[in-house]
Amino acid sequence: MDHPRLLKKYERELARLQRGLHRKTKGSKNRGKARERIARLYALIGDTRRDMLEQLTTRLVRENQVLVVEDLAIMNLLRPAVGNGRRRKARLSRSIIDAAWGELLRQLRYKCAWYGRTLVIVDRFFPSTRRRSGCQAKAPSLDVSVREWTCAECDAVHDRDVNAARNLREEGMRLYWLVASALPPGRIPPPVIKASGSADVLPAA
Repeated sequence: MDHPRLLKKYERELARLQRGLHRKTKGSKNRGKARERIARLYALIGDTRRDMLEQLTTRLVRENQVLVVEDLAIMNLLRPAVGNGRRRKARLSRSIIDAAWGELLRQLRYKCAWYGRTLVIVDRFFPSTRRRSGCQAKAPSLDVSVREWTCAECDAVHDRDVNAARNLREEGMRLYWLVASALPPGRIPPPVIKASGSADVLPAA
């Protein structure tokens, strides 16, 4: 399912409505109507996004016994940048908001409990990007603008997102079996397993 990128889709319409709002006299009926039009458009964007996430998370949970995600510090990622990278950081923040990662994780949590599945949350400090999924060599941190590179150890060409996804899947399944193998016979793994640190793995409430 392709991401609809709703904020980008409606950015021109939002900008047009915002310009119209600023031209209206404060306290006037026309200004109130302009604000209502903006509110309706944001409501449309929100409803469409929630519907898309409901369909996506339901399909993921129905088709998989174990799902693995990374524990991202979303609020830290949304902090404004200073200096030359401000515009690029603003675009990244806008994309993060549009993706609604927090809502995606919330839906996966309760749907895994409903359907008897397990969501594994890998620790945010796990080097999913820096570790090569083929030879397991660890490299220095990569700038977010680097999307593809060649491993100096094995000469394999890696796509940043694909490489990270493979590493997260491998680590997530390791954590899952670590918990599952420690359970008494007949017990099923909890709906959420979260790595609390480099070594500790805990069922999450």
